[in-house]
Amino acid sequence: MQAKRLLLLPALALGLSLSTPAQADVKQIDGNLWVKSSTAEKQAYLIGLSNTLSVYNEVQRRKGAVDESSPLTRYLRATDATTIRSIQDVLDRWYKDNPSRMNTPVLGVIWMGLVQRSR
Repeated sequence: MQAKRLLLLPALALGLSLSTPAQADVKQIDGNLWVKSSTAEKQAYLIGLSNTLSVYNEVQRRKGAVDESSPLTRYLRATDATTIRSIQDVLDRWYKDNPSRMNTPVLGVIWMGLVQRSR
């Protein structure tokens, strides 16, 4: 998955350049924004999230500060076992099945739908 992440950087750049500018008042991506987003926007978000967390984890690793039980390490382990498209499908399905929980942040759904289930 590490190689995939590096190859997806150009896709992220393209996705971000083609997407409309984000609203300044958006503090966290939740189901309300997720369901209104295009496939390209969703995948660009997930790629950016994955790359950001991977870079941070690598910096921590080089400092000798990686905790194998930390939420970050658990997130990366769970997402390394799947694809961006699969993560998008989990999110799409969760928000479809839980319309009364559209205020739940995307990161929370990823945690519940992938990380906790990967134990």
